[in-house]
Parts: sequence; structure tokens; C-alpha cells
Amino acid sequence: MKRVAGLALFGVLATAVESGVAQPWEFDEVLDVTRTRGSGIFHHLESSGRRNIDISGSTVAVVWEDDHDDIPRIYLARKQIDDPQFGKAVRISGEGEAYEPSLAALDDNRFVIAWEENGQIYVRIVSAQQLGRPLKLSDSEAVQANVSVHDNQIYVLRSKREERFNRIQLQVMRTDATVNLTSEADCVIDVAPLKDDQFYPVSAVVADELVVAWEDRRPGHTIIMASVSKLDEVCPFKSPIRISEPRPEAESGYGKGHGVARVALSSFGKSDLIAVWADKRNYWEGYDIYASKYLGNGRFGPNMLVQDEFGDFARQWHASVAGNTERIVVAWNDEREGNGDVMLSWSEDDEWSEDFELSDASGPAYQSHPSVAVDNEGNLHVTWIEREEVNGPTRLRYQFGRITEE
Repeated sequence: MKRVAGLALFGVLATAVESGVAQPWEFDEVLDVTRTRGSGIFHHLESSGRRNIDISGSTVAVVWEDDHDDIPRIYLARKQIDDPQFGKAVRISGEGEAYEPSLAALDDNRFVIAWEENGQIYVRIVSAQQLGRPLKLSDSEAVQANVSVHDNQIYVLRSKREERFNRIQLQVMRTDATVNLTSEADCVIDVAPLKDDQFYPVSAVVADELVVAWEDRRPGHTIIMASVSKLDEVCPFKSPIRISEPRPEAESGYGKGHGVARVALSSFGKSDLIAVWADKRNYWEGYDIYASKYLGNGRFGPNMLVQDEFGDFARQWHASVAGNTERIVVAWNDEREGNGDVMLSWSEDDEWSEDFELSDASGPAYQSHPSVAVDNEGNLHVTWIEREEVNGPTRLRYQFGRITEE
């Protein structure tokens, strides 16, 4: 069964969940990312933009925060794609309390990681042989780091404290072929006077533009905003625009407006980009997963509902998105079966698949906070948090989906 979304700009939205959905991947056995687990240990995949997994060359990397030594710290684990297990976790953060790491792949099996530690943002590069020196961006209070890359250019976003409110700020950096970092520019995305907080930024490169999106509370409730700049002159940015559409006031059911949460961005196809977030406009149903396609030159298309009507009366959370030249994949955790399961939907040629329940990330346990990546061959890499009960200790899981169709 399919439901036509009526959005010509993004094609037909396939909207049914049935057993036996044909997917383009054959999934390997589930792996533990880290063997550190037990009573009282909690892993978190909470990066701004949901970027906790990526692939460089033949190396898969996962970054997370856990408290197994009684202090929340940032760790990285890696494996070669065909290896049967991950290597020993490497500690990335320092001696302070650290949160919400963001990961992006560079070339030559290198990765760049940004994170919050003691209320400030740090960045470092990791290669196959060494850890680069951590670089603190500034002495100002900041949270919610997000990192993206284009060639050897690195874009680090943060939500920086300015008197009463937080503002999204960008640090532009460059790396050579090693683990060294050099700062090139630092600017705010939206120069207008702050009226309320700006949180959870994310960026992605499409064509010759850098697109930045974030949560914004300027109308008195949370909306998704975005701004763009040209890659050849990143600062300044264009005036921001609103991505998330308001529900008609007569149908709202809310005061100033409904809530949205945690936007994610990814480029895909030849020159496309999409924004995905959790949206509570249908207030009887809880949060749903919505998306909007970038149209270029600072414009986004109509909002579309990603999950299907079988999820209409369940809550969806924690959307992650990734793509390559062939397809775009959205993952989220979904409560339509009465517990938390990881659900996927993918788009090829402007048509969305039926929803697909990842069988090894579903069932009686509670699975949540998926983060996804698609490599150049089209293989799918998924990591998520698993726990036997909602408030119980966690396991950090990973599954590889090998592409089966071309």
C-alpha cells in the first residue's frame, strides 16, 4: 500500500510497512562496537546532526560517549569493513566531562572529531597511526559540536553562549595530509540580534554551497532554520530561512506553535541535499519524521512526511540521514510495535521505499538513537543503542548491510 504525498518536487512517497520489504542490502551479523558494558554503564549517540559513524577508505569508525570509568568521556572504535570485530576503543577526550561527539571522514583512513568538554568545543584528527593534538576552539562557553568536511576543508559548528542566549557559530579549518589542523575563519551564521536560543547545528556541502541548519526558538517555540554560503567565501552567510512549516493556526492545538527537534542533513545523488527532523505538528500522534529537499540558492522545498501511515499513531524519534550518489537513507527509532525499534526508509530516483524494520535492531529489547552512513559502493552502515529495558544499561551495536543490487 502506498500513499501519494502530492509533492511533485520530490516525487512519490512510498508509505506502507509490510513484512518482507525488499531492501537493497544483505545484512551481516550484528557486532558490539565496544566490549565495555555492564550494570550502570551507559553509551550515548547524541551528536548534533546524528553523526556518530562514517567510512574513510576501508575503515569504519564509530564515536560515542560513555561513563564506564565514572566520568563521561569520548571514545572511538574502528574496523576494516570486512573485519569480524572492532578494535580496542581509543579515548578521544581529555580529563574533563565530555559529551556529544561528532564525526566526519577525511581521506586516507582519517577522521575528524569534534566534541564538548567542560563547556567548550575541541577538535582533533585521528589517522590509522596516530591521534592529532586536540585543538580548543575558544575560551567561550559552547555546546553541541557538529563537524563536516569538503576535501581538506573542515567546518565545525557550535552553539556558543552570548549573554542570555546561544548563537550558532562556525569555525573553518584546514588539514594537510597528516593530523594537523589550521584555523582559517570564524563567524556567526545569523548576524541578527538574538531573540532566543539557537541549538543543535548541522552542516553539509552540496554543489558549491555550504548549508547550515539548526533549531531556533525566535518565534517562542522551536522551528528549523537554515542558511547557506558559497564554498569559495564561506563567511558571511545569507539571511536565514525557516525550513519547518507551521501548522495552520486553526488546526494547531498549541499556543505559539508546535515543536520540532534535532535536524540532520545529508547530500545525496549528483547534487542534492535533504534536511530531516522530528516534528510534532500532528500533536495527537507525538513526533513524526519530516523532511525537506534543498532546492539550491538558499531555498528548501515543501515538507514531507517520511514514515508511513502505519506509524501515524506511534512516536518516532532520533532521525539520522546519509546518502551517496545513488540513494538517500533515513533511520529513526519507532514505537509502532510497542517498544523501540530501528526503522529505515530510502529514496532512489525521487521515490521513497516502504518502511523497513531492521530485524536485528527490533524486538523485545529497546533499540534507539540510530546513526547511519552509506559508503561509496552503496553499502549501509548502522550503529545504535540497545538496552533490555528502557532505563537499563546499554550496548553499542553495529550492523553492515552489503549492497546486493546495482
